[in-house]
Amino acid sequence: MKNNRFVSVFVLMSALLVLVACGGGGGESAGPAAPVDNFAASLAKLSDDDYNLLTEQEKFAVSNKATGALFKGVATDEFFDLNAGLSRALKTNQNYLTTIEQTLLQPINEATYRSLIDQKYEFDSKQRPIQYQLALLYEVPLSKNYFDIWMAYVLSNTILFSPAVELDTVAYEDAQRVFERLLSMIRSDRTVRDIVYEHMISQENWRRFRSPEDNTREMLEIFLKRFVDAEVPPSAQACQNWSLEEQNDEFILMIGAGGNTEPQEVLGTTIVDCYDFYRAVAGHGDLLPAVIATIVDIYFYGYPRVNKVQIIGEILTGDPVTFRDIFRNILFSKEYLMNVDRPQTFEETFFSLAGRMNWFAKRTFFKNLNRQSTSSTYPGLVKMKQASMVYKLGKPRDVPLDSLSFAYYHKAVREQLLIDRKTNATSDNDGGWQASFIDVDLTGDEYIDYLFLSVINRSARQEELDELNTIIANRGYDRDDRKMQQAMIVLDYLSRLAELYFTRVF
Repeated sequence: MKNNRFVSVFVLMSALLVLVACGGGGGESAGPAAPVDNFAASLAKLSDDDYNLLTEQEKFAVSNKATGALFKGVATDEFFDLNAGLSRALKTNQNYLTTIEQTLLQPINEATYRSLIDQKYEFDSKQRPIQYQLALLYEVPLSKNYFDIWMAYVLSNTILFSPAVELDTVAYEDAQRVFERLLSMIRSDRTVRDIVYEHMISQENWRRFRSPEDNTREMLEIFLKRFVDAEVPPSAQACQNWSLEEQNDEFILMIGAGGNTEPQEVLGTTIVDCYDFYRAVAGHGDLLPAVIATIVDIYFYGYPRVNKVQIIGEILTGDPVTFRDIFRNILFSKEYLMNVDRPQTFEETFFSLAGRMNWFAKRTFFKNLNRQSTSSTYPGLVKMKQASMVYKLGKPRDVPLDSLSFAYYHKAVREQLLIDRKTNATSDNDGGWQASFIDVDLTGDEYIDYLFLSVINRSARQEELDELNTIIANRGYDRDDRKMQQAMIVLDYLSRLAELYFTRVF
């Protein structure tokens, strides 16, 4: 009878999760939606005093909120001293967020990890340029190198810089070129304006927006948030000798003779050729607010628009110059860490869990994860509508939570991670969490709490402990030598909780 009750709990939790998912897919329903009159747009860092007011579990959770946004996770045994049981004794009293931020300043030997990836993983020969970056994010540890890689990846999945490999004019190699150019310029501390300009004049940009009229209109709309039809004809005239031409099954950006010679008034300045137009866009006063707005739309999804405007204004008061300035200001702010409640992307959920559970990626994991095939039944990013570097307008700012998309999202998290145990320690073709994850000197309720903390950053509630212990006992797993079976039951339950897929408010 108890087993039937447990099944009913699973069915109920699945139904609730689908309801939450459906409710989040139609608009900005997630997030605090703070009353405008009471909203103070402060992007100040979460101070030591603020951090110390949190409970020990909340300190752990807020640290994982920061690393989760970075696709990494803080393991329970890294944060708590488990030697004395799950006594909540912290390994350090220092603000862990400070430790994370300092780590992002430290360079490492990235070549070692790139070499490891080449040896360890198998990629699709054609689609490798959109699969490799995911392996890079998984293998490279938190560091300055990693932060640069992460920023390049996030940006190349926005409307700002998406390679748009779904288009027939775009090659998979374009994704690699866009990513590596972003990465190189971020590493060189090039300004946001420089990076935008170099992208606009690139062949990859023209392969996405393919005519003078289309390209100039999109640059005005994407990078300046300007939707003025009258500005398009003179801008397109300045770019009249730029074109995309097919040569040997490849589309090439051509800058031909017969360029414009008549001065055009655009954006309050005089331009003659296409380079003038791009310089005018990159140097315009609306560029930084527009670029920041695109990033704020992602990380403060669900906030009322007027509140987002205040957040953008707060970021601008810090006079940001580089993308590093913008992202650090957001990710380590009290507003983001304490108040943002939004659906997480697959990368945020999956890779953060992987880091907390000592998970091992099998040889073909990244090839399958971002393979562009709708015929496969594998729960990859394309099935979730979260494909990387694919869409013409970038990934949607609202994580797709319609029933089918979320079903694949949940399936991947559950079957490829939470209930996927690595059984062959020496095989690269066998993935899953490793035995060391459950090799802790904890039993009973403390062991269940450990699993809860590792996955959703909180202890189990009493009713959860009661139900799970009943199921464990009924199945004959209530012995210290059955910790693996106990873990599988608990992790299967946790995979169905809505809170696993959303950021947390404190």
